Amino acid sequence: MFEKVIEKTRFQSPLKGFELDEQDIEYRKDPLTEKWSRVNIQRSKRVKQGEMDFDLSELIKRSRENCFFCPEKIDISTPKFSNDLISGGRITRGETRVFPNLFPFARHHAVATITEKHFLRTGEFMQSQIENTILASQDFCKAVYAKDPAANYVTFNWNHLFPAGASIIHPHMQITLDSRPTYMTEKEMIASEDYLEKNNQSYWTDLVSEEKKLGERFIASSDGVKYLASFSPFGNNEVLIVFEDKTAFTDLDADDAANLSKGIINILKGYHELGVESFNLTTYSGPITGKASGVNLHMRIVSRSQPRSYYTSDVGFMECLHFERIVETLPEDVAKIMKKHF
Repeated sequence: MFEKVIEKTRFQSPLKGFELDEQDIEYRKDPLTEKWSRVNIQRSKRVKQGEMDFDLSELIKRSRENCFFCPEKIDISTPKFSNDLISGGRITRGETRVFPNLFPFARHHAVATITEKHFLRTGEFMQSQIENTILASQDFCKAVYAKDPAANYVTFNWNHLFPAGASIIHPHMQITLDSRPTYMTEKEMIASEDYLEKNNQSYWTDLVSEEKKLGERFIASSDGVKYLASFSPFGNNEVLIVFEDKTAFTDLDADDAANLSKGIINILKGYHELGVESFNLTTYSGPITGKASGVNLHMRIVSRSQPRSYYTSDVGFMECLHFERIVETLPEDVAKIMKKHF
C-alpha cells in the first residue's frame, strides 16, 4: 500500500570541507491519488536568508490599530449577509463572528473570526474557540444550502499568518460552498469510489487499519476520528484527520465538533513544540447530499515557513507547477511529536 523509492545523491560538500557527502531522497506515492512527494530531511538544515531573527511584536501592534476583525471595528468594517439568508446579517457563537468575504472566490464565501484577540500563537488557542467556529460555520452552510441546494460542496479552511496566505493577522477561518468540488476533492472522491469498487472495502478504512498496524505514522484515535502523519505529505509536519463514519462537513454534530476541536488543539500544541507559528488547514468533504460512495470526510493541516521580515516561501516551481511537494520533515518523526499531545 505504501510505495516509496529511495535515491542517493552524492557531491563534495563545502559544509564538510569538500568531503564526499551522500543524501537520501525519498520519493513517496500517495496510496489513493498516486500523487508523488519528495522527502529530504537534510533540507531542514539549509540556510534560508529570509528567515533571520524577527520580532513579530511591532507588526502585531501596527496591524492591531486598523484591524477590521477586532471587536471595536468588526460591526462597521465587515459586510453582512442579506436578511433573507441570515437574520441580522451575521452569525455569532461565543467569540466567533461569521460574515461574507469582501473579496470572494466561491459561489458562497464567508469569513469566521475565531477569537476577539488580535493575535494568538499556536499554543494559545482554546478548544471552545475552535468549537464555536466549527458550529457557526455549519450554521452558515445550512442556511446557504436551504436557499441554494446546488451549493453542495463545502470547504472549511484556515490560513494562519501571512506565510500561509492570510492577508490579516487576526485569526480567522474561511468557508466556501460551491456547486462543484475543488480539483483535489474531486480527484480524491473519484479515487475513493474506484477503490471501493475494486476492493469492496473503503480506502479510508484500509488506510487507518494499515497505519494502525504499522504504528509508524498512526497518532491517535478519538471517538471515530483518526489522526495520522501522512505517508506522502502535501506539506511539512502534515497531520491527516480521518472521520470514521462521516462523509460531509455538515454531517458533524455537536459532539463531533467538540471532539475535532480538542484534536486540533492537540495538533497546535505539537506545532508549538516544533516551533511552528504559521499553517494551513482544509477539509475534503463529500457532497452535502447525493452519492459519495467510499468517501470519508478528512482534513489536512500542514506547517508553513516562519513569519519573518523577509519571507522565504516554501512553495516553489516543483510544488506550484509540477504538483509535487518537497518535504523536509519525515512523517514518522511528526507522528512521534504529535502522539505526546493526544
